Amino acid sequence: MSGRPRHVLVIDHIGYHYYQDTDGRKFLPSDENRVHLVTDIRKLDQARGDELATVVGIPRGDEGLLEAAAFFHHGASGHPVERVVAISEGLLLAAARLRDKLGVPGPTEQQVLGYRDKVTMKDRLREHGIRVPDYAPFTESAAQHLLARHGRVVAKPRRGESSAGITFLDGPDDLRLFIGGTASAGITPDTHEVEERIDGTLFHIDSVVLDGVPLAATAGRSIEETTSYRHLGAFRDVAVGPGETLDRLLRFNRDVLACYPHFSGVTHHEVFLNEDEVVFCEIGGRPGGGGIIPGFQSRTGVSLDEMAVRAHLGEEIARPAPPADHLTGYALVYAPPGRLETDLTPPATDWIIDTQLRFQVGDFMPRPSAWNQAAATVTVQGQSEGEVTACLNQVIDIVQDRLRGGIGERG
Repeated sequence: MSGRPRHVLVIDHIGYHYYQDTDGRKFLPSDENRVHLVTDIRKLDQARGDELATVVGIPRGDEGLLEAAAFFHHGASGHPVERVVAISEGLLLAAARLRDKLGVPGPTEQQVLGYRDKVTMKDRLREHGIRVPDYAPFTESAAQHLLARHGRVVAKPRRGESSAGITFLDGPDDLRLFIGGTASAGITPDTHEVEERIDGTLFHIDSVVLDGVPLAATAGRSIEETTSYRHLGAFRDVAVGPGETLDRLLRFNRDVLACYPHFSGVTHHEVFLNEDEVVFCEIGGRPGGGGIIPGFQSRTGVSLDEMAVRAHLGEEIARPAPPADHLTGYALVYAPPGRLETDLTPPATDWIIDTQLRFQVGDFMPRPSAWNQAAATVTVQGQSEGEVTACLNQVIDIVQDRLRGGIGERG
């Protein structure tokens, strides 16, 4: 770096406190950075720090205002923006477009599409011989063709997140209802895809990556469907311990990442595993959600958020320590609509390593509409998959018991 601080545009909708570790150490320290922040207007109270030069709050999802705010920041203080940083899945493409328009180094829109658009990523991987589901941009005829071939398919937003907007179609009758219903409004081949539904267990592999090579990786198994929020069922995810399953997952992960030789940063990679094969589901160039970040840090000492920031700054990606022997897991507990009257924080134990609460006492809780809208996310540790699962079950019982007696003014 030169002697003066660089000017960094950060676009955010999860809150600026995610750009520091649990001890308050900033990922963008003031002696090296002048941060120009565009954040969700509801998160402005988190915009604190000597590194902040300018701050603009906008409504979440307003891309026009986001671009206007970015161009405002680009000329602020007489210094153009030199880097653009975003760690949230829903902002990766917006950040890439801004880099392209501002002439700023970092991942371009075309590069980001390769790990943000579900059709584009599968096109790339299929060309490299990776097993992907049979798929096509969504049309009625494409869905009919895949149903005839496979019997069951899934319709998904091509650039969706948190399992929102996924529809399972188990036959021609389901497809007719889907096409004729309000759920299909606005669905085009450019916005949605359809693919065969894979029989297998959903796993994820989370990696710190340098030039398409994983420097460290952990894997986890989803016990429930990622759509469990729809019926307010808790979701559990448990790390995979040493053995043949972990070896298969890590080997497949290396093969997939090798298809992205210019990528450095953090990936969240989802796959289906059955007795016969590993099948690609999707990959994101960002940290995983739920309790993946605290779990990864517990085992490697590294923050995935920090590694993502460093990659967007063009800084060196350090090799994390090999994952520790203990395992981690997390639970998402969803709440019915109503006003929260009881604190959901579970009691302190030596095996709970992180608790994130979406609501405080007095808040009105809307019904969740996506996987990431849990009332409580609790991450635990243990010496085996069975021990971690037992801890998660205990946490779920505690939080759900509090929810049963602590919701008023139901919506």
